[in-house]
Order: sequence, then C-alpha cells, then structure tokens
Amino acid sequence: MKQRLNIAVKNMPVWKFRNTNITYPAYQLLDSVLAARGLSSDDPASNARLPSPLRIPSMEQAARRIARAAAGKERVLIFGDYDCDGICSTLIMSRFLERCGAFVQFHLPSRRDEGYGISAAHVERAAKEGFALIVTVDNGVTAFEAAETAKNLGIDLVVTDHHEPQDKLPDAPVVNPKLTASGCYREYSGAGVAYLTCCAVAELLPCPAPHDFLDLVSLATVVDVCPLTGDNFILARRGLLQMRSSLRPGLQALFNGDRCRINGKTMGWILGPHINAAGRFGDPVLAYRLLSAETQEQAEPLAQELKKINTERKNAVEVIKRECLAMYDGSIFPLLASPEWPEGVVGIAAGRLVDAMSRPAAVGAVRGGEVRFSARSLGDFDLVEALAECQSHTGALHRFGGHKLAAGFSLSSENMPQVRGFLNKFAQERLQPQDQVNWLQVDVGLAAVPPPAEVASLDLLEPHGRDNPEPIFYVRDRAVDVKNGSGWTLVRLSSGLKFFTSQPVQAGEGLHALLSLTVNEYKGSRECLGHAVDVRPFLCTRNDLLRQYLSWRRGGEVKEWAETVFQELGLARLGENAKTSLFLSPTFLNYGAVKEGMEDK
Repeated sequence: MKQRLNIAVKNMPVWKFRNTNITYPAYQLLDSVLAARGLSSDDPASNARLPSPLRIPSMEQAARRIARAAAGKERVLIFGDYDCDGICSTLIMSRFLERCGAFVQFHLPSRRDEGYGISAAHVERAAKEGFALIVTVDNGVTAFEAAETAKNLGIDLVVTDHHEPQDKLPDAPVVNPKLTASGCYREYSGAGVAYLTCCAVAELLPCPAPHDFLDLVSLATVVDVCPLTGDNFILARRGLLQMRSSLRPGLQALFNGDRCRINGKTMGWILGPHINAAGRFGDPVLAYRLLSAETQEQAEPLAQELKKINTERKNAVEVIKRECLAMYDGSIFPLLASPEWPEGVVGIAAGRLVDAMSRPAAVGAVRGGEVRFSARSLGDFDLVEALAECQSHTGALHRFGGHKLAAGFSLSSENMPQVRGFLNKFAQERLQPQDQVNWLQVDVGLAAVPPPAEVASLDLLEPHGRDNPEPIFYVRDRAVDVKNGSGWTLVRLSSGLKFFTSQPVQAGEGLHALLSLTVNEYKGSRECLGHAVDVRPFLCTRNDLLRQYLSWRRGGEVKEWAETVFQELGLARLGENAKTSLFLSPTFLNYGAVKEGMEDK
C-alpha cells in the first residue's frame, strides 16, 4: 500500500534512542556516548593518522602535474567557488603553491554574473593570460566543456572536487573521493580534498605539508555540512584545536573581539554564515581577504562589511520564505521561482521551506528565460537521484549537480511545468513518512548526576555537526523545584540535576526530558547543568504501542492515547488492517519514541 504524506508532521520531534541498554553511570559519560554510537574510545582521538592521500582516484597523476608546475615556477590559476568551502579551498591551494614556488593567481566566480563552476569561457581567458595550468577546487567534476576547451588550447587542467559525479568525467585528471569503487573515504569537503592534494604534492617536493591550513579544512567541513565521521572528524578535530590555540585575525574579528570558545556550533552558526554571505550577496573575494588577513587592523573593516552583508542576507531570506509560503500550492516537491529573488540566497530559503513543510523544496531565481534553482531535501530522499531521473525522462535541465540533500539545477522558464510535474510525481512515489519526521537522536540515559570533569570530557567529541551531533541525554524524573525568570525556567529534579527549559514545567510533576550537558562555573564552584532539548509529560514508545494494539485487537481495554493513535491511523478493531506508518499519527509525532533501526517499521 502506498503511504500517504501528511504536511502536519512539520517540526514534531520523534525521539530515536540509539541504544536503550546504555546508561550512565554504568559507563563513564564519554564512554557511554561512544558506545551508544558504536565507536571505540580511540575514535575521537585527535592524533589518529589519516590514510595516504594517494588512495583518492587520480591523486598521483594530479600531484605530479601540480608539483612540476611549482618546481618550474609556472603560471597556475586556482579556480574556486563562492561558498565557504570553495573560498577555504582556494586559499589553501593558492597559498601552498605560492610557498612551493609557483606563480599563482586565483579566481572566485560571481554567483550572479558567472554562476557555479568553471566554464569554457574561463579557460579561454586563462589561456590568453598565459597560464600553463588550471587547478579547480570544490568544483569541476561536471566541467566537460571546460576540459575539452583546455585540451584544444593546450592548457593543462586538474580537477579537485567532492561533488557527486555524473555518468561521465571531464577529460582531465579528476581527484574526487566519490568516484565509484575508489575504496577511499568518500565524504571529504572540497577543502579536505584540496588539503590532501597539497599533502600529496608536498611529498613530491622539498616543501613542508600544509598542516597550518587545517583550521580552514575544519571550518569548511563543518559549514558545508559534510559528515563529521572517520577522516573528516580527524581533520576537523585537528583544525578545531588549531583554531583554539591560534585563531586567524579575520575569524577573531567576526566575534567582535569577544573571547568565544570555538566549537561546531560557533563555526556553523556564526563564522560560516558570514563567510558564505560574501558570495551570496557580494563578492567572495571579500571573505578570502578576511581569512587571509594577517592583522586585526586588516581584518576589522572586512569583518564589518561582512556583518552588514550578512544582515542583508538574513532579511532577504525572511522575505523570500514568506513569499514562498504564500505561493505554495500543496505540492510534495514544490518548485517556486521569481525574478525578484536574489540568486545568492535561494538555497537558504529552500532550506527554510524544508524545515517549515517537511518535504523537499526548490527555490529559483528567474534570469531572462532561465531559472536557476537551489534545492534542499530531508531524510533519505536523494536530490541527485531525483534530478538525474528528471533529466533522463525530460531532458529539460540545462545542468544539475550537488549532493543528496543539497543540489542545484537550471532550466528554461518554459519547461517549468514539465519539470515541476515530474519531480512532484517522483517525490510522491519515493518520499516516505519517516523522511518527513523531525528526529531527535538520544544517546544515553542518565540515572545519576555526572561530575563536572566527566561533562567536560565530552568536548573530545567536538566539533559537532552532521552525523556527529551534540550528545543528548534522557532523564525520567520528578521536578521538585521550578524557578521562573525573564525568558527562562530553571528546573531542579529529585536527583539534584538542574536544567534550563523554555517549555512549561510544574513543580511536583513527573517528566521525560532530553538534555544537553554543560559545566556551569559560578563563584569558583563547578556543577553539571542541563539545557532541555525537549520535555514531555509522558512518552509513547513503539513497543508500548504494539502491546496496546495486540490487547486492543483481542478486545481488551487500552489507554486513551493509544486508542487515539489507532483512530488517527484508520485502524479497525476487527478485520484486516492495511499496513500503515506510525508517523502518520499526530499523537505519536508529539509523544513518540523508537529505538534506532525501528523507525521505518
């Protein structure tokens, strides 16, 4: 039976327990999180070794060509991208090759005037200016025309990228961990690939490895929402420690001079948006200059300009979001476009729509007769697969590419109805109710209050981000004291644990809470303090509901909330019931919990 989709699921969290058998203090706090995530105590170590860069396809061929250019002091053009990952990649490759002796220039394309990626026109211009080699960073895996032009003009091209390849590759060395059957780690950021390429070049030249650029690799990996697992975590962790010991003047200027502890949250929510704003609403070279600034005096005016641009960006996104919601027609995969919307922020607006409507969405800027879309997805719905199928069936896309959850594509305005119809039908068939759920992953149950030293040890898991979220702890207890202030509520539980929450809690009531933990320091004393992620008066687990269902089918009495769930799912007490999904029940979405691995059953 085909699952029906329900827009009512938006922003309703379902708790997903990683492992209900792991609790504190049966394990040490850090060990409990690692065990719940299936990791060993060695996994978060910052001194773990990376595998050889030569495991990435075409790395040896690319590194030899780049090393020859550096040794021969050739003219090299680094062609980057206008987002944080592309800007960091460009800075890493440019500065490293300068050290090695090459004559280097870089180009960061204008999102509005040039669009994404290297084109034949860019190659022609580079050839006229006398460059012997072009190295792309964070782009190029679909640069077929640029590669052909380079070959015809006798200029060498090396592609370093991390985006999903299509069914063919450019006629050039392509360094990309996502190439099929490569056997290497697949999820590096563009900056990670650029850094590893530099490491491979350094092995061929009498030049130190570019370890001082690991802070940029860390920033790009977090901000580009790459999985913080495996090699990525090692790179990001090393870069984080580097930032904490010596923060670039440009990044310090974005904090207004405040002493702010760098972590995944500050990278993703403070630093990243400002760096990205340059390419979205201005000139990406501004962010490049900020990251490369050597003094606070150089950095301050650049940071002030970026802050101004970022404010404009936020205001524009809110306007587009409101207009998109007003235009929304109920589609499973909405495609919304306007000539009034700046191209640089349509991707952020698409992400806001996904959050608001719990379905994939694409927002586009109309430029002449062409619409340039940026799409965002959720769950297991794969945008690259959807766009590839769309192109295979309609042939209407001028170009497309990206990742599973974030992609871009363009088409003629006249083909909008055809593409909209195909993608909506594709989403109707492929999007599942569990894809639309707002999941809260729960690591460990707390049966006691951990000491501050154990809470502090959780920092070894930083930086947090995609596939490495901040640890979440489950508490079932009774509130014995509740204090309310201006915009805050502090709850003390019978165990002695205290936490802040924005949800209503009454003294004396039992509750279920999901908390993140921090160390609170006050007047020389330290204590564990929680911050509520979600608080509920009761919890409806999938297993409890199954027991209630079996009793209900036999004619037994069941709890009122369970019967409400059965009614919402259209289940009958007698006769056959068609297979359905718990995630179509608003009651379960409000109070439900599952164990990991059971979310689609």
